Amino acid sequence: MEHTNKRYGQELSDLRAKLIQMGELVVAQIDGAMRSLSEHDVNAARVIIERDTNVNRLDIEIEDLCLRLLALHQPAASDLRLITAAMKISTELERIGDRAVGICEAVHDDGQGDSIAAHAEILRMGSLASAMLRDSMTAFSGANTSTARRVLEEEDREFDSLYSKAFVRLLTSMERGPESIAHDTRLAVLAKELNEICGHATNIAEVVMFMVDGREIMHMDMHERRASK
Repeated sequence: MEHTNKRYGQELSDLRAKLIQMGELVVAQIDGAMRSLSEHDVNAARVIIERDTNVNRLDIEIEDLCLRLLALHQPAASDLRLITAAMKISTELERIGDRAVGICEAVHDDGQGDSIAAHAEILRMGSLASAMLRDSMTAFSGANTSTARRVLEEEDREFDSLYSKAFVRLLTSMERGPESIAHDTRLAVLAKELNEICGHATNIAEVVMFMVDGREIMHMDMHERRASK
């Protein structure tokens, strides 16, 4: 029994480590994608797209480990929350990885090579989306609900403000004439990709809240979240 318990504890540690590794990789994917976009570096974008296979591999490994833990052991409530949280978070990370690939594909599609750096909103959104994911994963690794709440409230609100301003500016630009429509449409697609990343990051923060407190807050509105403090 002692041997079994030791192996079980090691597998839980492996699960945490794999999930943290996956989170670090996906953060690097976002940062690299935004850098390749701002510098119009097609070669760097290609490397990031190819590296997405590593994200997918970790997602599969984490799912397999979670299923093995559930099948071979009888996890206590806190361990069960960790295992189910890991399955949900790895799915969110895999989807964020897909969004990073989408950003890199925009670098390939932009044949004109025009400068994205001039569009400060997009770069700020990318930086904030990356920070939100990093903070969500920090909340997971430290079981820190305060950090998770900051993502859900302060950082999510800041991102929404940036996203709204960017879209208003892009729509206004499109209305001025057809010459900028193709360019502004690309930027609008990029803004949407970053908005999706933000959504996945907040989902991870919500899962962390459940993992630590055992309370499901995914379907609470902001007023209910604040009341639950």
